[in-house]
Amino acid sequence: MSKNERQERDKVIVDMNDFLMDYAGRKFGRTPGLAQRVYDAGKNDLTGLDTLFEDDGVGRRTKYLEIAAGNVRNMNDERNGVDSQPLTDDNIRDRSQALAEEAMAYLGGHTTDFDRWEDD
Repeated sequence: MSKNERQERDKVIVDMNDFLMDYAGRKFGRTPGLAQRVYDAGKNDLTGLDTLFEDDGVGRRTKYLEIAAGNVRNMNDERNGVDSQPLTDDNIRDRSQALAEEAMAYLGGHTTDFDRWEDD
């Protein structure tokens, strides 16, 4: 992965977490430790977000997986379709899941940053 691709991926991960924290803030209010609460719910399995939000997976799908899928498609398009694997529905789903898991891990390492962001 080139430096530019890594920077773009990092931006996507931050955006995904921003959207997720916005959603969490609307559900629970901007409370101290909210990012840690979200991370704890999703760190072992992203479906833990469904339980936290009590939304039948809406937050997980719309704030993480659908955003990830759109970015997987965009990253592939930006590389002019040159990829080790053609994009199929299964491939997009797998890559989106991996990107979402990477975003959750990032959130776990930056919970205070996202809580501070919520205070802005």
